[in-house]
Amino acid sequence: MADKSGGKRDTIKTQALLLFARHGVDAVSVQDIATACEMSKPNLYAHFRSKDALILALFEEGYRDYGHQMTAAIAAPGPFPARLDRLVRLICHLHDADSPRFRFILMTQHANLPTAELGEANPIDILLALVTEAVASGEIPARDPTLVTALITGLVIQPATFIQYGRLPAPLTSLAADITAACLRAAT
Repeated sequence: MADKSGGKRDTIKTQALLLFARHGVDAVSVQDIATACEMSKPNLYAHFRSKDALILALFEEGYRDYGHQMTAAIAAPGPFPARLDRLVRLICHLHDADSPRFRFILMTQHANLPTAELGEANPIDILLALVTEAVASGEIPARDPTLVTALITGLVIQPATFIQYGRLPAPLTSLAADITAACLRAAT
């Protein structure tokens, strides 16, 4: 069952991501992934040396892709509130439109962030740069930009987590304006 756009490696990544998002990383075996891809375990190992290598590859790819999209969202000039709003709305959209990957990243971030190679497309660093710029320009009060970044991150990620566990109704995009308002209050 090869994926025409990228072959077996892409099929493995797609199927693994769906399984991980649905069942959790620990509950999915290499055999489960191989079965979903209609291949043998040795064939799967020819593409990824281990389950951990596959998990890290999926995490880095997803986190970097989100980082690139975030960079584009805040690239247009404008005041801090407008740029932050674009960023929050993008993250809410990604949660709703790319739910398996968003859920996977959310579930595996703590295990993968320490070893992930993200370069300039690290979403936290992108938000930190936006906040640092706003502090430097006087758009928001002079506060520790890292603390403000942490506050904003929590205000965006916790509602997404609550949706994943059925504590808030989906979609997250319906909460974007409220989330942005809370983020702006935390920044100021």
